[in-house]
Amino acid sequence: MKTMCRRRHVLAALVLGSLFNAAHADDGDSVTLYGIMDVAVGVVEHNPNASAAFPATVNPVSKVSTQFQNPVYGLFNGGISDSRWGIRGNENLGGGLSAFFDLESDFNEQSGQLNNAAASITGAKNTVAAASALNGQLFNRGAYVGLRDDRFGSIELGRSTTFGYDVISAYDPLFQSQLFSPLGFSGSYSAGGITEGSRTDNNIKYTNHVGNFNFGVSYAFGGVAGHFGDGSVVGAVAGYQNNVFGIQATYYQARDIVHSGALVGANAVDSPLIGTNVGALSLNDDYDYMIAARYSFANATLKGGYERFVIKPPTDPAPSGTTVDYFGFTGALSNTATTTTTNVYFFGGDYQFTPSFDVAAGIYDTQTEQSQGVAGGNQWQYSLLADYHFTRRTDVYAGYMFSKFNGAAFDGFQSTNYILATGIRTLF
Repeated sequence: MKTMCRRRHVLAALVLGSLFNAAHADDGDSVTLYGIMDVAVGVVEHNPNASAAFPATVNPVSKVSTQFQNPVYGLFNGGISDSRWGIRGNENLGGGLSAFFDLESDFNEQSGQLNNAAASITGAKNTVAAASALNGQLFNRGAYVGLRDDRFGSIELGRSTTFGYDVISAYDPLFQSQLFSPLGFSGSYSAGGITEGSRTDNNIKYTNHVGNFNFGVSYAFGGVAGHFGDGSVVGAVAGYQNNVFGIQATYYQARDIVHSGALVGANAVDSPLIGTNVGALSLNDDYDYMIAARYSFANATLKGGYERFVIKPPTDPAPSGTTVDYFGFTGALSNTATTTTTNVYFFGGDYQFTPSFDVAAGIYDTQTEQSQGVAGGNQWQYSLLADYHFTRRTDVYAGYMFSKFNGAAFDGFQSTNYILATGIRTLF
């Protein structure tokens, strides 16, 4: 049990900025090159052509047009962990105070390209396209610098993850697996339903802990002249964690945020968007709160949670005919006119059969509430993941996720989908 726990701690240190200030750097002065390479071979039942620019290569989570009847086979990037590399550093300033930084970039392992979901939206007809926070930025997963004090906590400035993302990393039953968990695949679950918001630019993020209790707040500036609140994001977290039990609660609120509504296969339904145009973009306000818990006993860990996010019309609507820059591409901006409320329930866990072999399972229910102008429905995801570690750094895995779509929100789309894949992951 201790061996596997150490492995998970090492991976968590690479994947996320720790809620408990442990992942930023070592105790002494250091600069570390690190990364993960993870690639899987598998099949998705219904999917457009795979995209070398899209972070996960395929989209096994979102609804898919009924015109896609055939499966897609191939190599998929990041079955469990998105492939990435980074540089982090720490300098001991004395008296319990340290300076730290982290620069992290992800890439599509099969092609060597930087992950760029925005480019996949403008891609050729019948190519997978969906929104993401990873849109061709050199350090798209994170770029921040900060100070950490043993007593007063840490503060970081730059591009960093939301608290919802941090909590999902530790409390998702399938370890935030990119291809086998909806929570791991889509950043929308960590940013009020807006996938692009899972990582926040212009962010000030403070975290601290007192004993086993942790807490944090964050604020991101919108940077819009004459409109201070436009584009701003507020976040908060509070929780408790020991070796057996943990519980976390998060809050997220964004004002006048631009996002793409692209779904898998959208380019094939409408005219193809090729070149520099990402099509329709939406402006909206949104907020999100989540509570998640975990409990460990013997060789098992149970995890579960509830999330509710609401997408609303913007506080400061855009004038008609507005076009904006979307990660280097052009899009036509319209104001969200209706309010959409989504409830998410998840439960599962893992069991360690040996120090090297672990099996995890999860059930996810994403419910869209019916309201004026909004069709209701829900999607179920059932996931299973088996993971075998040769060493602390290298493992092989096999995963399966089955999706079932119900209700008017999914009329005209496939009623089921699945992904089956096996892969290899190594840390450096």
